Amino acid sequence: MLPKVTCYGGVGEIGGNKFLLEDEGARVLLDFGAGFADGADYFDSTISPRGVNGAGDLFEFGLLPEMKGLYSEKALQNTEVKYAEPEVDAVILSHYHWDHTGRIGYTDPKIPVYCGETTTLIHDAYSESSGSPLDGHAIRKFRTGDRFRVGSMEFVPIHVDHSIPGAYGFVIHTKGGTLAYTGDFRFHGPAGSMTRDFVEGARSEKPSLLLTEGTRVSEKDQKTNMSEKAVLDEATRMVEGTKALVFSTFRGNDVDRINTFYHACEVSGRRLVVSMKIAILLERLKADKSLRVPRVGRDVDVYLRRKKTGRLDDSDYYAWERPFVGRGVDAEQVRKKQGEVFLHLEARNFPELIDIRPEKGGTYIHAATEAYNEEGEKEESIIRNWIEHVGFRYSQLHASGHAPRKEVEELVDGISAKKVVPVHTEHPALFREFKSRKWDLELPVKGKPISVSA
Repeated sequence: MLPKVTCYGGVGEIGGNKFLLEDEGARVLLDFGAGFADGADYFDSTISPRGVNGAGDLFEFGLLPEMKGLYSEKALQNTEVKYAEPEVDAVILSHYHWDHTGRIGYTDPKIPVYCGETTTLIHDAYSESSGSPLDGHAIRKFRTGDRFRVGSMEFVPIHVDHSIPGAYGFVIHTKGGTLAYTGDFRFHGPAGSMTRDFVEGARSEKPSLLLTEGTRVSEKDQKTNMSEKAVLDEATRMVEGTKALVFSTFRGNDVDRINTFYHACEVSGRRLVVSMKIAILLERLKADKSLRVPRVGRDVDVYLRRKKTGRLDDSDYYAWERPFVGRGVDAEQVRKKQGEVFLHLEARNFPELIDIRPEKGGTYIHAATEAYNEEGEKEESIIRNWIEHVGFRYSQLHASGHAPRKEVEELVDGISAKKVVPVHTEHPALFREFKSRKWDLELPVKGKPISVSA
């Protein structure tokens, strides 16, 4: 049987990467994530798939492939799909973002998950604090420079820069040809050289097929291509120009952003205060000697939200939270030192502002991507209402985790595969307009196999 890849997600959409690679009886999944718009016509924050129905509600709307030998018995409860022993040999994970991991929890725990060493630390933090999609699976670690085999296939992981540490692309050798898969990437981040390493490494392996993300490939990319260094410079200017409280909303596993705001605080003489979930992530990431992260207690403080009794007693908190209680700061302490604090506060925790009672004239930095759908626009509107209520300045400041169209084109040309399949993009057909096309374009169709061979 000739090697083939079948896309079950990431087709005409951003996120939802689910790619089945088959070669001589070996079957692996490259990522198994949730799409950002998965089921948006049927589910939202008030209507959710029923847990009691396993994967059944997702099967109903084609949000998961009804694939034999993939899912756990629990996932198949109350569905018409019968459980079978695993017929998939592994899930190969590019990085720990929900649109790449989010559906792994439905798969049979007998199926191992291969991921980067840093991803295992992120998994450990989430598993302890709130649960991880990788829970229950045997985890097999790799780093750049490693090679590993699954059946007839040899995998060569090569690091890329993205808005989470431990992101990888892969070169995969099959019996009938070589495939390169980018995962998610950018060149404008602090470690952009890692993406260039991937381009050079993939090119040297002479792939016949390139599976590449194209998130920002569109007629008009609305995002400015701001670097993380530019975010640091602008954040520092904003913080130094504010006498009252500064607070921000940003993705808690974006370690580059955590470092950026920590350095802005160093320059301006403020103290960065983070959530408990960020704190436990920083604690786990200390084990990765290749990463530089601020130390909890020494470099950053932890914000203590009132829970249960409201007295900040140990008994109010989960076991994983309790080590932070004695070294955290609460709303009253933030209120007393507003001009000395930079607070991380997720939108869902904005009611904390009622306890903090910030003085007017502060600065809010929305350090996350702009809204991309109606639900996001609604949340953004609510955020702006809160910012207006407390009398703060609203600022948007963000470095994208994805390369702009021009740099996607440079990556495609640099790798020089014979055939290109665009995924993780709403506009795959725009790849036809790339200027120096010396490769064949194949637009993916959900569920339709694509030959890896040239």
